[in-house]
Amino acid sequence: MRTDRLAVLTSGLLAAALALSQAAWARADTVEARPAPATELACDGTADPALAADARSYALPDAGGMLWLVPCIRGSYQTAYNAVVVPEDGAPRRLLFALWRDQSWTGTADLFDPAFDPQTGILSDQYKDRGLGDCGGPRRWQWEGSDFRLREYRARSECNGSDAAFPVIFEAPADA
Repeated sequence: MRTDRLAVLTSGLLAAALALSQAAWARADTVEARPAPATELACDGTADPALAADARSYALPDAGGMLWLVPCIRGSYQTAYNAVVVPEDGAPRRLLFALWRDQSWTGTADLFDPAFDPQTGILSDQYKDRGLGDCGGPRRWQWEGSDFRLREYRARSECNGSDAAFPVIFEAPADA
């Protein structure tokens, strides 16, 4: 009797494992909706295929194409993504974003754990210079037809254990 129950349980587990495996293959087959240029452009072409499978796409507010957020590097407390815009009538392009470092501006392709609201066109992220999150800062951009415009940048370079709000480094005028 016990052997029969074990056989039934084992065959049920094997059937479930086979179904999950087939579902995973089916998902991999449907990923072809992701345009190869978006994942190839992201991460300087070195995206880990396991991470690239987690890429997310969003329709841009002006119906001018798609925004792809492609994970490049997964760390212990944040994941770096690259953003690729795939216009309906043009070539895909990887985006660069403002970065405040050492009291001056530079550029980066990396966004950290980004969020995009397709209704408002707001793209935001929060980068951490260490896991505690007391240094680094949040950034926010607005989609404006062909590119993202920086709306607000907050940052703290000193990792001091503070949980106070990050100081404003840049804030676009309300009418701009």
